[in-house]
Amino acid sequence: MKRLWLLLLLPFWISASAIRAEYYNISLYEFHITITPEGYADIDETITVQYDQPRHGIIRAIPYRNIINGKETDFLIEDVKVNGYNFSTYKENTNLMIKIGDADTYVEGTQVYKIHYRVFNPIIFFNDHTEFQWNLLGNLWDVEIGSFNFQIDLPEKAFLNEEDVVWGTGLRGERGQDAKVTVFPKQVKGHTTRAFGPGEGFSMALRFKEGVFPALSGWAMFKKKHGLLLAPIFFLIAGIVAKVYSRNKRQTIMTEFYPPEGISPAIAGGFVDHSVDNNDVLCLIPHLANKGYLKLETKEGGFLQKDNVTFTQLKEPGSDLFNFEKDFLNGLFASGDVVQLKHLRDKFYTTMASVKTQVKSWIKAQGWYEADQQKMGCVTGLLGLAALGWGAFALFARQNTDGIVLIIVAFVLFFLASRFNKRSPLGNETYRKFQGFKDFVSKAERPVIERLMKEDPNYYDKTMAFALAFGYLKQWNHKFEGLLTQPPSWYSGPMIYGSNSMESFNHFSESFPSQVNTIGSAFSSSPSSSSSGGGGGGGFSSGGGGGGGGGSSW
Repeated sequence: MKRLWLLLLLPFWISASAIRAEYYNISLYEFHITITPEGYADIDETITVQYDQPRHGIIRAIPYRNIINGKETDFLIEDVKVNGYNFSTYKENTNLMIKIGDADTYVEGTQVYKIHYRVFNPIIFFNDHTEFQWNLLGNLWDVEIGSFNFQIDLPEKAFLNEEDVVWGTGLRGERGQDAKVTVFPKQVKGHTTRAFGPGEGFSMALRFKEGVFPALSGWAMFKKKHGLLLAPIFFLIAGIVAKVYSRNKRQTIMTEFYPPEGISPAIAGGFVDHSVDNNDVLCLIPHLANKGYLKLETKEGGFLQKDNVTFTQLKEPGSDLFNFEKDFLNGLFASGDVVQLKHLRDKFYTTMASVKTQVKSWIKAQGWYEADQQKMGCVTGLLGLAALGWGAFALFARQNTDGIVLIIVAFVLFFLASRFNKRSPLGNETYRKFQGFKDFVSKAERPVIERLMKEDPNYYDKTMAFALAFGYLKQWNHKFEGLLTQPPSWYSGPMIYGSNSMESFNHFSESFPSQVNTIGSAFSSSPSSSSSGGGGGGGFSSGGGGGGGGGSSW
């Protein structure tokens, strides 16, 4: 019967053994701490590993957050080095992970890993004394450790008696004394007296008199922990100072009743708000139509369909047009004198982009902006790139979430870089004229419109393209309802020649702005492929204090 039970349990024993197998063990673990006069802890670990099977290396996990005397404490760990091996660091849960080895290289036999790091705030301050509580051998190692020895060196001002030192060994929370410890006035050293199994550790606490170590001020702690946050302040100040220096002075704007002569509405719309957008290109449709170059016809679409739009070219581009206006016209009718909007979808976007670029270049060439604006924009953009790179490195390579702030600041700088548009004296003069007419378009009163219509019956035709460029087309149209009976001659569509002629313009007034949006959507569309506790006597339990952790192989 006994043999039968053994046979039944054998598969479970084999399975459990396989789960416990970690392919390596630690024959010797040496731990050396030097506590500096400033209270820093320079730690050197020498780990001798015996591999049973080829592995890449080990992963050392060092807790950077622990509960000390009932209080959550963050330890600042920096200056990580590993002699003779490639390594990387990252954070996982509350541990600093040091991954040693190469993904494409295996090691076997005996390997000795020498790890160095500095802890900036290992000292715990009480009202009448200070303590150093440290988990010398962490409880999270998953293999047996054959032998462990340690040495703690103290600065000149420190002085220890035997009653100032307590320790504990075993599983977490146990108070074993399986170690030989020797206390000197400025040094503590010792070793374990047996092999330690997985989960067993060795913790120690040292008690010092008050004043042996200087306390880190709140500001010093902030600089050590969040010093990276000082960089965004510098970047922001630099960008904001440059932008303030480049701001435009407030101008006295006089009302202008007519659009500027000899200026395309695309230029007026692009310069007045320092941005050439879709409306600044779409305004060329009524502008060129009023010059007799094209006409537009709309037909009602079917159920749940938008109106069908057809463009017809009436004559070839003339010398009265800007080059970008010629390119717009040629791009629109590249396939023939008659073209439907649906045939321009996913094709005309290149012409849109080209026209925008040409309008920007023309404005820039007029000397309407101070000469240093482009340079200052470039410098601010470079600051943004530096902030973005630094923030990305901190966030992804160092797992420092403060890098998010730098990344946000980078995009703020990118935004500022595109807003360097300080006007020259000539630019201010031009701006006053453009802005004066834009203000009139947005706020014009009916009696003034009536007077202007009496002076020039074609006043609406000459101004609507500018209203579209300024973003006020719908409001501008409403001001002419009741004054006009028919839409412009270049436009035909539903309800244009109905029994009530007044209704024809009203229908155009409401429908054309939405048709412009439809045209803009088609013009801009592109194929998807091109989208871009311790101290003071008593025992000290294993697992107490900072440090500790453990590791595994990979």
